[in-house]
Amino acid sequence: MSYSSQTKEELCRFEPDSVCCLLAELSGIVCAAGSVIYRGGGDKRLSIETENNAVARRAFRLLREVFDVQPQLVTLKRSRLGGRSAYRIEISGSEASFVLEGCGIEMGQRRGVPREITVRKCCRMSFLRGVFLACGSVTDPEKEYHLEFVLEDEAFAAALQRLIARFSLSAHLTKRRAMALVYLKGQSEITDMLSIFGAQSARFAMEDAYIRKELRNNANRAVNCDSANVQRAVTAASRQTEAIERVLAAYRKDTQEGLRTISEKHEAILREVSEKHEETAEFYRKNVTLVKNYERMNDTLQTLVVNNTRAMEHLSTIIEARNR
Repeated sequence: MSYSSQTKEELCRFEPDSVCCLLAELSGIVCAAGSVIYRGGGDKRLSIETENNAVARRAFRLLREVFDVQPQLVTLKRSRLGGRSAYRIEISGSEASFVLEGCGIEMGQRRGVPREITVRKCCRMSFLRGVFLACGSVTDPEKEYHLEFVLEDEAFAAALQRLIARFSLSAHLTKRRAMALVYLKGQSEITDMLSIFGAQSARFAMEDAYIRKELRNNANRAVNCDSANVQRAVTAASRQTEAIERVLAAYRKDTQEGLRTISEKHEAILREVSEKHEETAEFYRKNVTLVKNYERMNDTLQTLVVNNTRAMEHLSTIIEARNR
């Protein structure tokens, strides 16, 4: 069973404290779901149609208790609803006129909220409960927060919106195809409306669902926050790593360039020293050759001097020999 059906089941078990509230609830049902069919001779028939069995039984009982009439309950099969049952409550003749008059509905005039029925606050609350039973629905709070009344009469929808505003609730009015739609959004306003209806169990279920959703949302936010913090930390660490790699790359590049410069300087110095060494070695090689040449010349001169000396001695000997 849906949350909306459970809410209506609970409201159908609700027992107001006074007969005026029973009348106001029935008036809400008739205003929202009732239709009048005129037949020959000025006769009329009041028909109330609903797809909810509990609402049909509630309306049937209220008609009998409040107006002491004998309505007929007819079960219909609707092919457009997948073969599900719908229920029609019919009252004909003078009883129909009696019920309409008692519910504050004046024929031939635009349908609105009957003032004489909704003078007291408790009766206004009961009237809203009846309208909700007849044409309202509320979405499962586990999905979203949405309560609406779907009405054929746009004037009655506007009057219903003004009635809801008297409880300091902001209802919105729009159109959906050919229907007028009065709806409320937001958990706080919908729970207040459920309290107005008298659906306390449904209210507690919605508040419980709200608390669970808030706990899940808070947990998700905390997880998302932690994930975001971790992601930011990872991103920051990645950026720091990239910065360090860029610094190291620049350092390696500068170091390589420095080492290359030093190596080139060392090679230049070595080439210069090598060239100077070769020049010095060549100089020494030439000096050695010159010294050797000098030594050979010296030996030659010495030999010449010795030979000259011997020649002079021999010549002196010859001259002395002749002088004798």
